[in-house]
Amino acid sequence: MTKETALKTKVEIPLAVPVDVPGADGKTAQRLSITMRRPKLRHTKRLAALLGEDVLTALMSGASAEAETEEGRAFVVRIVGKLLSQERLDELTAIVADMCGEDVAVIDDLDPVDIVKVAMAFGDFFPALRSAALSLWPAT
Repeated sequence: MTKETALKTKVEIPLAVPVDVPGADGKTAQRLSITMRRPKLRHTKRLAALLGEDVLTALMSGASAEAETEEGRAFVVRIVGKLLSQERLDELTAIVADMCGEDVAVIDDLDPVDIVKVAMAFGDFFPALRSAALSLWPAT
C-alpha cells in the first residue's frame, strides 16, 4: 500500500477547551487532546443500526453522493435528522467514546467547538462523507 492510498488509523484531536478528568493520583487533571482510532466493524454496525442501511452502504463503499449535488446534501441532512433524539445522541456519544478510548462522560463534557473537531476527525476516515458534510457548512 502506498502512502497515498494508506488508510488513516487514528486522528489526534487537540481540544480548544480542555476537559477535566480524574487523574491517576485522584486529583483532577485536564485532557488537552483525544485520539480517535479508525472505526472497527463493531462501530460501523452500531452506526448502521443507529442511522440506517444507506449510511452503512456509504461507509463500507467509501462512496457517498458527491458534496456538490443535491443528493449529497440530502444524504447528510438525513443522517443528522436521524440523530435528533436523546437516545440516539447518547448512542452516538458511546460510539465516539469507544473509538477514542474515553469514558462517555469525557465526550459529554467536550465543548461544542470541539464536537465539530470530533465530527471532522471521524470524517477523515471517510473522505466522501466529510466532503458531503462540508458542503452544508456556510462559506466564511
